[in-house]
Amino acid sequence: MDEEITFGPKDAVPLASGNHEAIVIDIVTNNYRVKKVYVDQGSAVDIMFYRVFKELGLKDDQLTPVRTPLVGFTGSPINPEGMITLMVTVGQAPKCRTISVNFVVVKQASPYNVFLGRPALNALRAIPFTLHLSVKFPTPAGIAEVHGDPEVARACYLATLRGPEKVVVQTTCLEPYIPGDETRQPGTQDEIEEFP
Repeated sequence: MDEEITFGPKDAVPLASGNHEAIVIDIVTNNYRVKKVYVDQGSAVDIMFYRVFKELGLKDDQLTPVRTPLVGFTGSPINPEGMITLMVTVGQAPKCRTISVNFVVVKQASPYNVFLGRPALNALRAIPFTLHLSVKFPTPAGIAEVHGDPEVARACYLATLRGPEKVVVQTTCLEPYIPGDETRQPGTQDEIEEFP
């Protein structure tokens, strides 16, 4: 996994409009494909929103207490519900990686489901490149490249501009992980840890 990671013109996302969209990807966790995952290089923590935590079938008693509030861009402190460690798969088999991620769970309105911050990106040894709306990272099978979806990024951004009271979240942003159907899902059955 010591291959050189480079970006070039062939890496550009065809749908990218040049409007400075965020990188928004899919991941697999807890046997679900989770969409609307914001790659956030500015975040010192990995965040999962409480509604997604519940949709994944997780229980409050699985949370580890967190005493330190989160302080974001606005400076307003947010008290987390707790922290949970989950296995997360990023990429498409065979070029994918499964890592352990400590998610801080917060009850906040957001068009996104998860923020992958610096801890997860560093664990992946990932290099995000916003110009190409993609993330590259080493895997045993070679360099993986995960493309962001500019249309989803735009929709989430516009929902954010409307404000928390008007955020409409689609409840079908999770898809069950179906072993053997790797053509439309990241990871493989062997690489996804099963949770009862």
